[in-house]
Amino acid sequence: MKLKRTLSLNDSVSILVSSIVGSGIFVTTGFVLLEIKNPFFVLLIWFIGGIFALAGALTYSFPAVIFPRAGGDYIYLKESYSPLVGFLSGWVAFVANLTANISFLAISFGTHLLILFPEWKNFPKSQFKLNLIDFGKFQFSITLEFGFLQVVGAILISIFTYLHIRGIKRGIFIQNLLTLIKLLGLILFVITGFLLGTKDWSNFSDNMTIPSFGDTIKGILLGIVPVSFAYLGWNSATYIAGEVQDPEKNIPKSTLIACLLVIILYLSINLLYLSSTNVENLVGKNEIGVISATSLFGSWVRPLILGFILLMFMGSISAIIFSASRVYYGMANEKLFFPSLGEIHPKFGTPYKSLLAQGIYSIILLFVNDFASLLYMITCSVFILSTITAFTPFILKIKGYTSSYKIPLFPFTPIFFILGNILLIIYLAYTYPEKATMGIFLTLLGIPVYFIFKNKFSGVKENISDS
Repeated sequence: MKLKRTLSLNDSVSILVSSIVGSGIFVTTGFVLLEIKNPFFVLLIWFIGGIFALAGALTYSFPAVIFPRAGGDYIYLKESYSPLVGFLSGWVAFVANLTANISFLAISFGTHLLILFPEWKNFPKSQFKLNLIDFGKFQFSITLEFGFLQVVGAILISIFTYLHIRGIKRGIFIQNLLTLIKLLGLILFVITGFLLGTKDWSNFSDNMTIPSFGDTIKGILLGIVPVSFAYLGWNSATYIAGEVQDPEKNIPKSTLIACLLVIILYLSINLLYLSSTNVENLVGKNEIGVISATSLFGSWVRPLILGFILLMFMGSISAIIFSASRVYYGMANEKLFFPSLGEIHPKFGTPYKSLLAQGIYSIILLFVNDFASLLYMITCSVFILSTITAFTPFILKIKGYTSSYKIPLFPFTPIFFILGNILLIIYLAYTYPEKATMGIFLTLLGIPVYFIFKNKFSGVKENISDS
C-alpha cells in the first residue's frame, strides 16, 4: 500500500508557505540591524535571502520532478550519488534536524505562551543530570528538564501527530486553515500598519550612511545568515512529492508561487518594521514584531500579536510534522530504515508509524535541556548536504535524465545557490568551529548505521560507480 496523490497545487503551496513563514519574521530583523543599520541595505538583505531560497527551491524541483517520491533530499542524493549519501541526509533529518526543529518550535510556543500568561511560570519544574559516558577525563552527560514548556510542547506535538495520522484530508484541512489565518493575519498587519499605524519614516533619512565597501559586504553576509534561517522550509514540497497531484507541473509551480509570496510578504513586513519606530529601538531585539506593533497601534495590541504568533507556531509545527515524516517513510520503503516506518495505515492512508516515531522522538528531545544546540551543531552539515544536493541537476543531466521542467536561468540558478551555501558553511565553521565539527562527526556516525540497516534488512546495494 502506497501514499496516494491527494495534494492539489493549493495544498502544496499551503504546506510550503506554512513551513517557511514562522516566528523568524518577528525576531530576525533585530539581529540584522546589529550588522547594518541602513534600512535600504536591510531590505536588500531580505530580498537576497528570498532569492537564495527561491534558487534552492527551483533547483530542488528538477530532481523532484524526475523522482516524484516521498523522501526529498534522501531520494535525490541516493539516485545521483549513492544510497549511503542519501542515507546520511535522512539520518541527519531524523536525529537532529527536522525532529529538533519540531521540538524547538514547540518549546518556543510555550515560551511565548508564558509571555501572554506570566502567572503560569509558577508551574513545577525539575532538572537532573544523566551521565552517559564516563571514562576518566572523557565524560559526556545531558541535563534533563521537566516543566511547563515540556508539558505544553508534548501536548502540541501529540495533537498534530494524531491529526496527521487520522487522515491526509483532515490534516490538510487543519493545515490550510492555519496557513490561511497566518497569511490573512500578516497581510492585515501590513495593510492596517501602513494605513492606520503611527509611523516614523526618519530611519530612511537618519540612517542613510553607506559603509565602506568592505564593511558593506561584511554586513550583508553576516545579515544574510539569520535571514536564511527565516526562509528555511522552502524545500518542504519535495518531501511530499509522492502525494502531489500532477507533480511535473505542481511541484515547480508550488515552489515558485510560495517563495514569491513569502518574499513579497517579508519585504512588506520589514518595510513596516523600519517605519514604525526609531531604529535604535529595534537593534538586537528578539521581540521586534511586538515592539513594532506596539509603536504602530499602542500597548493594547500586544496580547493580540502574541496570540497570532502562537497560531503561527502551530501552523509551522503542523507543516513540518506532516512533511518531515515522509522522509523516514521514503527511507523505510528503500529498506534503509526501520521497515515498519514504511507502513501505511489501512484505514487512514497515512504513514502512521513514521509519524508516531517522529512524534515520540521529538517529544523526547523536549526534555533535553540543551537540545536547541543540536540545531546549531547540525546546521553546517545540513548546508553541506544542501550543496551536494544542488549539484544533482548537473549529475542527472550527465546520467541522461530529462524532464519537461527546465530550471529558470540554468545553470546560474543552482550555481548561485551553491555559492551561497558555501559562504554560509565558511561563516558557520569560522564562527562555531566546535559545533560545526561535532555536527559533521554526528553526520558521519550515520555511516556505520547505514551498513547495519543495509545488512540487516537486505537493502539496496551500494553502487560504487555512482559514489
